[in-house]
Order: sequence, then structure tokens, then C-alpha cells
Amino acid sequence: MDNLNVVGHKDGSSGGWKLAAKVNCIILVVMSIVLISCLIVATSHNGGSTQKVLFFYDGDCDEGNVSKVNTALHLLINIVSTLMVTSSNFFMQVLNSPTREEIDRAHLRQSWLGIGVPSVTNAFLVSKFKTWCWVLLLSTTIPIHLVFNSAIFETDRRESDFHLTIATEQFVKGGPFYPPGASLFPAGFYYPYFGLPAELTYYVDPDSEAVKNISATALNAGQWKRLEIRECMQEYVYCRGLKHHRSLVLVIDKPDGWLRDDMWHLQDNESDFWTRYVPPDRRNHLFFDTQCRLTSGLQPGTFDLSVKYCLAEPLERICHVALSPILLLSVTLCVILKTCVAILAMIVLSRNNQAPLVTLGDALESFIERPDSATAGMCTAHQADIRWAKKGVKVTLSGPKRWRSLRNKWRASVVPISVWVTSYALFTIAIAVCVFLLCMGLSSDPFYGTFFASENNPFIKYNFSLVEGVLTANSPQLLLSVCYLAYNNMFTRLQMAREWSLFSEGYHSLRVTDPKGGQYCTYRLQLPYKYSVPLILVSIFLHWLLSNTLYLFISTGGYFGAGEFLSGAQPDPSLPPDTAVALGYSKWSLTVVLVVSCVLVLIPIVLSMKPLSPDIVIVGSNSLALSAACHVSRLSYAASAVTGTHDSPLLAKHANSPTSSRFDLLPTVRSPEYDADRNVGGDNIDLRDLTTTEFGNGERSSLSLRRLLPDGSQTERDGEGDGDGDEADEPRPQWQRENTSDNSPFSSLAQSKIRWGVVQMPPEWHAWYGDENRAIGHLGFGVEEDDVPPPVDGRLYA
Repeated sequence: MDNLNVVGHKDGSSGGWKLAAKVNCIILVVMSIVLISCLIVATSHNGGSTQKVLFFYDGDCDEGNVSKVNTALHLLINIVSTLMVTSSNFFMQVLNSPTREEIDRAHLRQSWLGIGVPSVTNAFLVSKFKTWCWVLLLSTTIPIHLVFNSAIFETDRRESDFHLTIATEQFVKGGPFYPPGASLFPAGFYYPYFGLPAELTYYVDPDSEAVKNISATALNAGQWKRLEIRECMQEYVYCRGLKHHRSLVLVIDKPDGWLRDDMWHLQDNESDFWTRYVPPDRRNHLFFDTQCRLTSGLQPGTFDLSVKYCLAEPLERICHVALSPILLLSVTLCVILKTCVAILAMIVLSRNNQAPLVTLGDALESFIERPDSATAGMCTAHQADIRWAKKGVKVTLSGPKRWRSLRNKWRASVVPISVWVTSYALFTIAIAVCVFLLCMGLSSDPFYGTFFASENNPFIKYNFSLVEGVLTANSPQLLLSVCYLAYNNMFTRLQMAREWSLFSEGYHSLRVTDPKGGQYCTYRLQLPYKYSVPLILVSIFLHWLLSNTLYLFISTGGYFGAGEFLSGAQPDPSLPPDTAVALGYSKWSLTVVLVVSCVLVLIPIVLSMKPLSPDIVIVGSNSLALSAACHVSRLSYAASAVTGTHDSPLLAKHANSPTSSRFDLLPTVRSPEYDADRNVGGDNIDLRDLTTTEFGNGERSSLSLRRLLPDGSQTERDGEGDGDGDEADEPRPQWQRENTSDNSPFSSLAQSKIRWGVVQMPPEWHAWYGDENRAIGHLGFGVEEDDVPPPVDGRLYA
């Protein structure tokens, strides 16, 4: 049998949620200081401007150091953002956790709140202060998902301009040449296929750029790197920008060069014209020369010549890791606001006399110590019964009811259908988007691209500014975060079902946030570390994986900013003029995301198929159902040790404690099922009856708010609260006005090892039902000395 006390500290030294709140506040404060420091350094190195991008690290693109630094920084960003969001989520769940007073107000309105799970409904039913803090924490989390991952990015370098020369081997060895070359084609004579246009008169001017480029090539190309034909074609014909070499000489297999009159039959006037450029009878080792801008390859027909090899000018390609100060500023402001809200929430909630009921154990402790009169007599009510009654379906909630074992019930029944539908609708949408994008990508070339962010992957051809690209690339991160919250919620509910069911299998201490007596301290919040830590690691992995699936691609050098790739693109003022912003996507990474997601969504289904304990009601996170299951007897050994009404080994410790009958449990109403068994008429319905179809509606609902308290008195007011969190306007039960948990006779029981089952009730409880033979039982918590047995099928319990 599993033991609840997996990380317990019975002395309570961990400090419960308050210590965890301090730790999370420290994390947020440290993150704020780090981000502020980075922002100050970045703006100081950027001349005080937050608009311009700061290039803070550079290195040779081919060595891989830039990519390694970028990968390491993004891994750090994912860890930092996960820490910040996790700390924020901690406070959101604490703020989402209702106090006992807020639960009582909800119960008086015949509604309920969620215990131990994130709940949007809870967020707007708690106090206004907690609601606003929750909304602020949520709203400041969104920019972190959308912006932070791209605040730091790597730039690629692709040159587009290069000098193309077609010549013989003698050209680079000092052989004679005459521009524009034996082809008589000036540069750009058929633009754009043959380079950038150049005036023919440039070739007779030794100081022109055209002649200087040709002369420099003839002088230096002999020291350039030799490329074989295949290498040359791969880099220049099939390349996507110049990454390794720039200017190129195509060495033609024609040792003697060309003679003009051997190539051309010119008229006399044409011959006179060209003689000033290319002599008719002299060997010319230059065929053609031009300044090119690479778009999709070399000019058509270039390799129709018999090319012997290529000489390529080595290119120093420098890539950068850059930071956008404006994006970092937006993230920093959100984190600062988040930190301030967290600190304020911690201070206010710590000083509040009404502590939030964060975990299942917190709620059980509160309901055991201070029984809720609104749920008296409903010990057999399941959360599904309460939900159906709220919808107007006639369901017997209070009064004696026959016990029906929960055999063959799975944990899936603990999670409300609405939660299953909402969660898996989100999962289905996310997976459908992945499938759609993958099908689109595979329709072109299924094997094209790499796993990581790379220029070898396909691009989305759309003109983006930096901010537009960042928001578009990171928008799936937001969907992933929403899916993760839903996924975490499923795990939390299933874990609560396990923790609750253990109380029907043996005696266990309560796991609370502020342990006393035999209680033990909570793990972080609701999920055990064996679940929460893997879930956090999976979240980090998926966010990183998604950043490689759709990512920002920024390239300098002019290649992607020119030609057809981003035609008409407007330069981003925060980036250098020759920079292009694009979005790349990896089909391989997307495939892994899809496979991992499909596996993950099956895990809650598998866990939900584990059987529930058949001897306990299904309460889930429903505060009404939990409250109904926690009405205990004053005859319990632990309680009677305080009241002095039971012969118990514990009496000596509490022999001088005051006694009180205020917590004697009284029933509410005889159910139709009980009356039918006893042949009693059905006209004795009490105003406290919750079995009608008007549950939560109309005049009958307001009348049923007059709930008898354990001492037989009534609440001061019968009206519903306005729900605005104003304590002065809400009715307060008598136990809340005159008693605290410190003097409750049930405090000792809540601090002991307890089990849920059939507990012994005082005689007046049975007398109310005319149950002389004590045939009706009560289900609640008791200690080991009470010898609490499980409920019996077919017996009546109230």
C-alpha cells in the first residue's frame, strides 16, 4: 500500500507554503536583478538606445562557436523562463486556493470551489485582491512566452556580391588580357543574367572600377583556393548565398587564349570600333568579366565552356549573437511586475487570519476541525451527485441513503467530464496543427532539411520585421503553455484521487502546508516531486524543441535581402541595412514534437484507468463533496480526549479541557429512500432539503439556506452574499464567530492518523431518525482506536 508521507517532515520545519512562497519570491527577485543588470549593460554598450539591436558576440560562422553560444544561451533562457513561470504559477495556485470563509460563502450560495487544482472559476470567486493578483500574474506570463525566447538570436552571414571572371590559366600567370574580353560582352549586357551593367567606355579607362577589378583578379587569383568543377558548382550554382568564397575565376581549358578575328567576323566599321578595346591579332586570355549579385545561381550557359577548374577567393564569414534591448525591456518589466505582485501576495496572505486551503489536506483539516453545517447529513454525496443537483436533476443528497460500492470504478471518474473535454480539445487542436503543418511540409520534399534550426531548412517567404517575426515564431509557445497547464491539471486531479482513496485503505496523517501534531508538510504544492519534476523537465524540453521547429532566421550580407527571396522587403530600422528577417521551420523537429505529444496525451488516460478504492465517496476537488465527507463524531477517541466523554488513553493529556456539545452532529432531512423503507409519508421535507430540482434556483433555494448548525441554531441571515468579498455583508456561522480551530475538540483528530469509514455516533444522532436499533450509520473520519470499518453495501448512511 502506498504511504501518503512520502517527503514528510513531522516537525513542520519546512514551513509549508509560506516557505515555498519565500523561495519563489527570491527566485523572482534574483531573476529581476539579473534581467535589469543585462538591460543596463546592453543599453550602455548600445549608446543608451533600446531600439537598435546589440551584436555582443561574433565568430567565424564555420567554426560553430557562435551556434554553440546561441544554443547555450537559449537553453539558459528556457531554464530561466521555466523558473519564472513556475514561480508565478505557484502564486497563481495559492491565490486561486480559497480560504475557509470564501468556501463558506460559496456553500451558502449552494455552489462550490475547487480544492488543490488550478481553476479559472475559483479565480473570480475569491476576494478581489486575490483575483487582481491572479490576473496580473497571468497577463505578465504571456509576453514571456511570446518574446523572451527570441530576445537573443543568432545572425547568419550570406554574401551576395562577387566578381566573376572567365579566363585561361595564363590570365592568372601574367598572360596578356584585354577588357571586356574575347567575348566582346560588356558586363550586364543582358541584365540580370550576365551581371551588373557596366558602360563599355569603362574598359578603356585604367582608373575605372571595372579595369581595376580585372587587374586585381589577374594579380591575386593565383593565390586563391582551387575548386574542382563539382565543388564549384555546389557552391556557386546550387548555393543559397556565398558562405565560404566570394570572387570566382573560371579557368578555361584553352592554353593559347582567344584571337578576336578567329571568333568574330566583323564589318569594317565594327572592327575599327572594337580595335580600341580588343586588338584583332593579339592573344587575349580574358573571355568575360562582370560584377554579379548572386540570386539563384550563375548565368545560363556559363559552363558550356570547357572549364578546367575554378579559383575562388576565400571569404571571412562572421556571424553574431545579438540581443534586442527593446524585447529584453518588455520581458524585464513583466518580471518586475510579477515579482512585486508575488511579494505583495505573500505578505497579504501571510498576515491574513484566513489561510488559503492549498492542498487536499488543508481542506480536510479545516472541515474536520470546524464542520460545515451546509453539508451535514450528506456523507454519501459524490461530486457527480452535487453537479447533477446543481443542473436541476433530482438527486438525493442529504439524509439516510443506501451505500453502493464503487467497484469497477476508474480514476477517470474523478475528473469532471468538462475537464476531460476541455483538456483534450486543446490537445487535439495542438496535434492537429502539427499534423497540418507536417503534411504541408512533406508534400514538397519529405527529406529536405535538418533537425535543428538551420539554413538548410525551408523558409516561410513573407516579409517580417523583427518584432513580427518574434511574435509569429513564438506564438506556438503560448499554445504549448496552455496545453501544459491543462496537462498538469489532469495529473493533479488524478494524484488527488489517489491521495484521497488512501484514507479508505488505512490510517494516514494529513499532508498540509502548516503541519501540527502528527501531520506532515506538503511537497511543493499538490503534485509529488516524482510527477512535478518530470513534468517541468518535459515542459523545458518541449519548449526548446518547439523553438527548433519554428524559429527566427536573421541573415546579414544582403543575399536574403535581395532578389526574389524577400522581394520588396522593407529594412527593419533596428537591424543593419543588409539584414533580412525570415522564419524557418524544421520538418524533422516538428515530427518529433508530434510523436512526443501523441505519447504524452496518452499518459493521463493510462493513469486514469487505475481502479479507485470501492469504499470511499468520489469527491475530486469539489469543496462541497469534501466538506460533506468530513463530518466526524464527538465520540471519536481523538475528539473525546478533549471533551472528556470517552474512556481513552488520550484522556490523561486533555483531562482538564472544556467540554462542548456544539459539535454534536445532527441530521438534516429524512431522504425519500429512508422514508420509503420505513413506510413514512413523503410530506415531512425540511427546509434544509437539498434533494429538490430547484437546487441553486428560485425561492426554494433561498429558503434552504437556513441550515441548522451543530448546536441547533441558525445562521443570522438567510440571504445570499453578493460575492464581492466584503466580509461585513456575508452571514457568518456561529462556530466562526465563537470558536477557532485551537479550541475545537476535533483538532486532535485532524492532527492524528485518520481513516475514512463508518464512525460511531452519539445516541441523540440516532434518536433523530427514530433509529432505536442503530441501523443507520455515519461515514466520516476516525483514528486507529476507533477501529473504523469500511461502509457495507446496502446499509443506510447519513
